[in-house]
Amino acid sequence: MKVWISAGAAAAALVSVAWAGEWADACIARLEADGRDTSGCQCLEDAITANPSLEEEFRSLAEIADPQARYEAASDEAKAAMDDCTR
Repeated sequence: MKVWISAGAAAAALVSVAWAGEWADACIARLEADGRDTSGCQCLEDAITANPSLEEEFRSLAEIADPQARYEAASDEAKAAMDDCTR
């Protein structure tokens, strides 16, 4: 559950990002505002920029308000990035 909330918050932070280079900054801003660990934000940016198909998926996922529902709606590949990067 804790991973889902962190992953969900990170994904929500990424909805307005238009290009690589700002993914980690958006993630950090959102997680800091929520008082959460931001150490996985650069990892998440790296995963997204390494696989452009994840960019659109993370934008879509960010529109789901509930963190657990957002995580459950993610593809296996997006879940793997969240699991690998968020704490």
